Amino acid sequence: MFTGTAQELREREEQARQLAEQAAALLDQIDALGLGQGGGQLHTPGGMIRNRPGQGWCVTDR
Repeated sequence: MFTGTAQELREREEQARQLAEQAAALLDQIDALGLGQGGGQLHTPGGMIRNRPGQGWCVTDR
């Protein structure tokens, strides 16, 4: 469990969101290889990474 300050929590949540955005971009690149698309969603501290048909992977708030 996180025990830092509120400011530290916000900073870490933002960092988690940025990392989730990078993961979504990598999933798009994997799908672009044409070997079949991934499906579903991943839950992260930075939000949910979801595959939206025809739109690729994106990060959404919970």
